[in-house]
Amino acid sequence: MPRHSLRAREHALTPIAALCAGLISASALAQTAPTGEQKLETVTVTGFRASLESSISTKRNADAIVEAISSEDIGKLPDVSIADAISRLPGLTAQRVAGRASVISIRGMAPRYGVTLLNGREIVSTGDNRSVEYDQFPSELINAATVYKTPDPSLSAQGLSGTINMKTLRPLDFSTSQVVLGARLERNSNGSLNPEISGTGNRLSASWVTQSTDRTWGAAVGFAHLDSPNQEKHYKSWWWANTNNWGSPLPGTPTDSVALQGFELGAASSRQKRDGLMGVLEYKPGNGFHSTLDLYYSRFNQTEARRTVMSDMSVWSGASWSNAQTTVVNGDKLVTSGNVLNTTPVALTTFNQRKDDIRAIGWNNELKLADWKLAGDLSWSKAKRDEQNAEVEAGSLSRVALNNAHIVTGDGRSTFAPNFDFSDPKSVYLTDPANWGRDGRSQFPHVRDEIKALKLTAGRSFEGWLSSFEGGVDYSERDKSMNRTEVYYNLKNNRTPVLIPSNLLREPTDLSFAGSNIRMVNFDLPSVLGLYDSAPSSVDQAPGRIWAVHEQVTAAHAKLGFEFEAGVPFHGSLGLRVVHAKQWSDGLLWNPVTKASDPTTGGTSYTDTLPTINLSADLADNTIVRFGLAKVLARPNMEDMRAGFSNISVSSTDRTWSASGGNAKLEPWRADAVDLSVEHYFSKRSYVAAAAFHKHIKNFVYSRSIPFDFTGFPNPTTYTPISNIGLLNTQANGNGGMIAGTELSGSLDAGLIGPAWDGIGITGSVSNTRSSLHEDNNINNPLDGLSGIATSLSLYYERHGISARIGSRHRSAFVTTVRGTFGENVPSKIEAETIMDAQVGYAFEEGAFKGLSLTLQVNNLQDRPYRTRVGISTGAKDPNATLPERYTSYGRQFLLGGTYKF
Repeated sequence: MPRHSLRAREHALTPIAALCAGLISASALAQTAPTGEQKLETVTVTGFRASLESSISTKRNADAIVEAISSEDIGKLPDVSIADAISRLPGLTAQRVAGRASVISIRGMAPRYGVTLLNGREIVSTGDNRSVEYDQFPSELINAATVYKTPDPSLSAQGLSGTINMKTLRPLDFSTSQVVLGARLERNSNGSLNPEISGTGNRLSASWVTQSTDRTWGAAVGFAHLDSPNQEKHYKSWWWANTNNWGSPLPGTPTDSVALQGFELGAASSRQKRDGLMGVLEYKPGNGFHSTLDLYYSRFNQTEARRTVMSDMSVWSGASWSNAQTTVVNGDKLVTSGNVLNTTPVALTTFNQRKDDIRAIGWNNELKLADWKLAGDLSWSKAKRDEQNAEVEAGSLSRVALNNAHIVTGDGRSTFAPNFDFSDPKSVYLTDPANWGRDGRSQFPHVRDEIKALKLTAGRSFEGWLSSFEGGVDYSERDKSMNRTEVYYNLKNNRTPVLIPSNLLREPTDLSFAGSNIRMVNFDLPSVLGLYDSAPSSVDQAPGRIWAVHEQVTAAHAKLGFEFEAGVPFHGSLGLRVVHAKQWSDGLLWNPVTKASDPTTGGTSYTDTLPTINLSADLADNTIVRFGLAKVLARPNMEDMRAGFSNISVSSTDRTWSASGGNAKLEPWRADAVDLSVEHYFSKRSYVAAAAFHKHIKNFVYSRSIPFDFTGFPNPTTYTPISNIGLLNTQANGNGGMIAGTELSGSLDAGLIGPAWDGIGITGSVSNTRSSLHEDNNINNPLDGLSGIATSLSLYYERHGISARIGSRHRSAFVTTVRGTFGENVPSKIEAETIMDAQVGYAFEEGAFKGLSLTLQVNNLQDRPYRTRVGISTGAKDPNATLPERYTSYGRQFLLGGTYKF
C-alpha cells in the first residue's frame, strides 16, 4: 500500500468515539432536507483550537518522535513569547533570566546539549556559547516550531538532547492576501522601582501576506516592536559557614554555630526594546521549480538600572555579633537573629547597557527533474552583542551596625535595620567602603558570531516498500569571538571620597520591600563617571576572556524511507549522517615573565558516523507505536574550546609544569539514544501519548587535569622541569553515564462528550527524568539543567467568539551554570517553580468589527519568586544541607490589546 494511502486513511472510530459521534450527529440527521438530501454545514475552527489541531497533525504525521506548536493565526502564537510556548511541550522546560523565559532545556539537559534552527538552518547566538536566547525572536514573527526528539539525518544540524526548528510563514500556504495588525499595552505589577525606567510598555506588530493572481509568487513581511519593562526585587545571601572550624571564630556567635557571611538587597529596573523584521519571497511557477528567500533581522537593546545595599558579615571584614540567637535546622545550629556590628556596607549602583543585533538570510531552491527533486540551500547569519556593565560604590565613612537582623532559613528575605541612612546625600559618599581596592568598575563583553552554510540534496519517491530516497551534502563555517575586557574606576585626587553632585541626584530607591525600611541614594551613573579615572584591570585573566573559535563542518547524509505490511502497516526511515569537523582557536597566553599576553592557537579535527532509524507501526487507525535508535552528538561549549593559558608554573617539589586554560582539542558529547513512543488519537484535537527514552553518554566533558606538552612555554620559576609534559587544568572528555526518562502527554477536546461541551478542552504533560551523570565528576553537582519532574497543564474555552485559557508549567529544582560576579562560570541550584499564566479574549465574528480580537493576558499570575540555594561551606551536620541564596520577585505582567485582520 503506498505510503500516502497509509497516512491519509479515514480514521476508524473507537467505541467511545463512535458513541460521541453518534450523539453529535443526531441533531444534524434530524434536520434532513425535505428533498431527502442532507444539508452539510462547514465549520471553520480558529484560534487556539486551530493551533492545537495543526500541532497534533504535525506530531501524528512525522516519521520521527516530535512535538510541535503552531500559531493561532498570522503573528499569533499561543503565548507571549516563543520560549513560553515551546516550554509547554512535553519534556521541555524554560529557565527564567531576568524574569523572562529565555533558554530552553530538552529532556532534562541544559540548553548547550540542544540545537536551534531557523527555517531548517542553524542560527547564531548573541550568548557566550551556542545556546540561543529565545527572547531575541519575536513570537509575532514565528509561525510554528517543531522539536525533534529523535534525529532526522536530513537536518542540517542536530543536538544530543534534541533539535528545535523555528519556522516563519510561507505566503503560498495562504489562499488570500491578508493584513494583521496587533497592539498591546504592558504593565508590571511592581511598578517602577527605579525612576529612570517606567513600569509600563507596549508591543506593536504588523504582518502582510499576498499572492499573485496566478499564484506563481507570494510575499510576506512582518514587523514586531517590543518595549517591555522588568522590575525586580532582589535579595541574596552570600554564603554560610562555621568559620571557627578554620581557626577564625566569628565574635559574638557560638563556636558550634553556622552564620550568614554576607548579603545583598536591591531593586533592578530594566527595559527591553526589540525591533524584529521578517520577509519572505516565494516563487513557484508550476514547472517543477520552487524558490524561497527568507530574511530575518532583530535589534534588541536592553537598559538596566540596579541599586543594591550589600555587606560582608565575615570575621575577616571585622564584623561581630551581639545578642546572637540560634535555631537548629536539619541538625545545624544557625544564627538567625541579633545585631551585626562593625560592618562596612556598600551602596552599589549598577547601570547596564546591552545592544544585540541578529541578521539572517536563506535562499532555498527546489527543482523537479523527472522523478527526482534537487534542492540547494544557501544561508548566512550573523550576530553581535556589545555591552557595558558599569558599577560604582558608595557608603558611610565610618562602620555601620545592622541592628535587629532576622536571618531566614527558608523562603523569603532576611531583614536588617542599619543605623545609617543610605538615602541621605549628605552622608553617603562615593568611596570604597569595604576596601575592595577600587571605587568602581566596568565590564565590556563583545560577542561576534557568524555562520555561512551550503546544503545540496537530491531525492525521489518510489512505488513499493522502499518509498523514498534522499541524499546530500552540507558545509558550514562558524566563527565566534568573545572579548570581555574590564576597567577599574578610581576617584580623582588620589581616591578622595566625595559627595554625589546634587545636580545628578534622583528620588531615592525604596528597598523597604524586604521589611528593613531601607532606602538608597539614587543618581545618574553615566554622568557621575566623570569624577573617576579608569585603568585596565585583571589583565592576567585575558586568556579566559578574549578568544575566537572557528569551525568547518562537512557532512554527508543518506536517508531511505520505507513502508510495508507485516501484520500491521509499518513506515519510517533509515538514515546515515557522516560528519567531519575541523576546529581551531585563537587565544592568549598570559606570560608570567613579561607580565603580558602572547598570542597562541590550537585545534583538532575528527569524524563521526551517525546512523539513525525511525520506525512507526500503525497498530490501529488511531494508534501509532514509534521506535527510534540513533547515535547523536552535541558540539562542546565554544568557550571551553578556546586556546588560552594562565597560571603557568613549575612545581618546586616535583619539577613538573602546570597551567589552566581552554582545550582547543575538546571533542563533542556523544551518545547512543533509544526512544519509544505510543500514541493514540481520538480526534483532531484529542490524543494521549506515552514515551520513554534512554541515552548512554559515552564522551562527557569534565573539568580535569590532562597531560599537556608545554614546549616553548615561559618558565616563571627558577626550577628546571624534568619534562615538557605537564598537567593542564581544563575541560576534557571523560567517562560517560546515562540519562533516561518517561513522558506522558495528551489533549482532550470535551466536544467528544457532547455538543454542550464543544469549545472546552485540556492539554497537559508530565515528564520524569533521571541521570547518573555529575558535572566535574562531583557527586554533589548533578547534571547541568536536570529537572527530575516537569509538568504543564492548560485549560481552554473557545465558543461564540469568547476565548479563555489558563496554563501552568512546573519544573523541579535543578542545578545550572550561571555567570558569577566576575564573569566566571559558577553552579547555582535553582529551586522548583510553578508559573501560571491566564488570558481571556473576544473575537468579533461578524458585523462592522469582524476581524477584531481583544485580549487580556496575565503572566506569572501568582508572582512566583526565583529562588536558589547554596550549601554550607563547613561544619554542616547534614552534608546535603542547603540554605537560601537568591530570592527574587519579578511581579506580574499584564498585557491588554488586540489584533485586527483584514
